[in-house]
Amino acid sequence: MPGDVITIGAAVVLLIGIPVLTARGGLSDEQLEDVRDARSSVYISASLSLIFLSGLFFLIALWRDLPPEVVGWQVGMAAPAFAWAAATAIAGLSVVWLVVRIGIRIGLPESGMALALMPRSGREIAGFLLLAAAAAVCEEYLFRGFAQGVVGQALGSPWPAVGLASLSFGISHGYQRLIGIVRATLLGALLALPVVFTGSLFPAIVAHFWINAVIGVGGWKFLYPEALPQTGSIGSNRD
Repeated sequence: MPGDVITIGAAVVLLIGIPVLTARGGLSDEQLEDVRDARSSVYISASLSLIFLSGLFFLIALWRDLPPEVVGWQVGMAAPAFAWAAATAIAGLSVVWLVVRIGIRIGLPESGMALALMPRSGREIAGFLLLAAAAAVCEEYLFRGFAQGVVGQALGSPWPAVGLASLSFGISHGYQRLIGIVRATLLGALLALPVVFTGSLFPAIVAHFWINAVIGVGGWKFLYPEALPQTGSIGSNRD
């Protein structure tokens, strides 16, 4: 049942637990060199972690008989869904660009870790796209599906849940420094809109993947032209 105490408790644990886990598991700037030398392994590890975590909450939903429509597992008309996905992806990329530009203007540096994770070789791009797909499905289910759906159902309105899920999503990107938290929080709120208005996760999943894919497959070079010279060998291809 949507109002089940265990289900609500699981949603609260998710909203608090993921930011805590990412904060405790974050890497220091001194470990950037290790990340650069093992990007493919990092992609695989991150993908498996996301799949495991989303699988756990999927099993909780099954155990508590949570209706699929509460967490967005429903499919509407294809054309409106892809229109929502395209509009959200374009808006999301615009938000990313705007936050980066404002960050550079006011002196908020981009995270060296975020830049170090960007793929450089064809093999790394393939691995990054797999991670982008895993992140799109798993993060949308965890934040905009399970957490937002359950909390919104409990509160009787989706909007407080959108705020809580977006903030949790943003803080979980704390390894990208303050600018990354702001960027991810805004993106989380944006990705929540098609879920609220269509009742389906699929436009948000597609938009999430497109945003990550565009940035990962070369888009990051255009986003951070001023930041790249400050990161030394991060921009080099050593593969």
